[in-house]
Amino acid sequence: MSTVLIMAGVLVLALGGLGLFSERRSGDAARKDAALQLLPGDIKYESPSGNFRFYFPVTTSIVLSIVLTLVMRLLS
Repeated sequence: MSTVLIMAGVLVLALGGLGLFSERRSGDAARKDAALQLLPGDIKYESPSGNFRFYFPVTTSIVLSIVLTLVMRLLS
């Protein structure tokens, strides 16, 4: 039971950190204090009229997956 609670806590912390970083990323592009910038391979599209924005963080997802895999392997 303790392992499940620890893993749940790590998951909550990871999701909280991801939320914090995504909040900073979605702000003004001119801000210098953004935690993460667009990595090469991330897909960002904005319609010419500006009514539609699409962002898919491919590279960021891969990097996050590798980091979380390493953390989980170290904990097990």
